[in-house]
Amino acid sequence: MRKSLIYLAIVIGILFLSLCLEAEAEDRRFFAGAGLSYAVEDFDDGDLKKLAGSDSIDNAWGFNLFAGYWWHKHFAVEGNFNWYDDFEAKVDAVNFDIRIWTLMLDLKVISPSLWEDRLFPYLRIGAGWMETEVDLSGNSSDDGDFAYNVGLGFDVFVKDRISIGLDGKRVWGTGDVSEFNHFVATLRVGYHF
Repeated sequence: MRKSLIYLAIVIGILFLSLCLEAEAEDRRFFAGAGLSYAVEDFDDGDLKKLAGSDSIDNAWGFNLFAGYWWHKHFAVEGNFNWYDDFEAKVDAVNFDIRIWTLMLDLKVISPSLWEDRLFPYLRIGAGWMETEVDLSGNSSDDGDFAYNVGLGFDVFVKDRISIGLDGKRVWGTGDVSEFNHFVATLRVGYHF
């Protein structure tokens, strides 16, 4: 919990300082898009082992929806929704599935363009909500709690208003979802209004 509060204080500090900066006139301020994700589980699976008798859990594909506002040339705020298909485990006749979705609000710190005002690397940090459902032989258990994430990525403008990008982040759950940490890589396509 202490680590979560430190990350939250950093995000609030960066937001406060960046709001004091004068925003420069830019095109492409609002943006939205979608992406294909691959989630690699890094679950603290001690309790899951007790349920299923194994720590063999498959990774999962999913999708990402995002929208945001680029309010300064080096800062943007982005809301994103991630949904993952079942993380599956199979042990003899026992199967269980884990379904996860997250809703996050991230601050993106954007590097100056690295190539002809088209390639923009960034760092992201944010927090939000994680919801999980564990389904073991028809018995399911739902939990939800606060989660946070940190990641890196880049966007490349292939047209004036269309970008493609690659984004990677580490997601940590807290409280009731603290066992469901994971890494996510997302191939994204965005439109900048």
